[in-house]
Amino acid sequence: MDNNTRWQEFNSIIDNDELPHDEKLLLLIIFRFVNSDSGKSYPSIETLKKLYGTKRNETIFSKLKNLYGKGYLIKKQGVQNRNEYTIVFPKSGQCTNIVSSSEKCNKVFPKSGRKVCPKNGRQKENIKENKKIYIDLTFIDDVIDKVKLTQEQYNKLVDKFSNEFVSNQILALDNYIANGKGTKYKDHYRALNTWCNNKKPKQEISIKKSTITNFDEE
Repeated sequence: MDNNTRWQEFNSIIDNDELPHDEKLLLLIIFRFVNSDSGKSYPSIETLKKLYGTKRNETIFSKLKNLYGKGYLIKKQGVQNRNEYTIVFPKSGQCTNIVSSSEKCNKVFPKSGRKVCPKNGRQKENIKENKKIYIDLTFIDDVIDKVKLTQEQYNKLVDKFSNEFVSNQILALDNYIANGKGTKYKDHYRALNTWCNNKKPKQEISIKKSTITNFDEE
């Protein structure tokens, strides 16, 4: 990779208006460690946390998950227990969903790395897919691979209940599914919301009893 190519790739990340600033920052940090010969990057999670400015593994994992889902990043198991990251840049001159071979593509959507060709002289709008992007929940426990939650759904549960409480329920549901008993749950967010609600009143009663006891003591 020559300096000119590297500079062009750097600018393509900077100029990308499809990525939120936090995901763009993490992608730039990974890009910093790209090997000029292999095109691969091998930063550790600790390095990513330090340069990103966070102490939480889950913050890095959730941003990485988003970048995987959007097609900007490919992860493989690298050497010495480090992940191997490959950044995917849009290839110039390529387009998909071509209406006619005689039509020229001239609008680029960096989010998917695709160009959309005009039909009847008009540009097609970038169509947002309804496909959900699930986050990697191994920051809770590395055995979790059954429960599917989006970042928004996870945030709602944590905001409504608590981080530790929700993490315990996620692990419990994952084990339940792994043992063949939870296959009936098609919507894991709704299942977890129900589980948490069913167990929350017990905690509230405990807190109320403790408060009453404290008043009596006064």
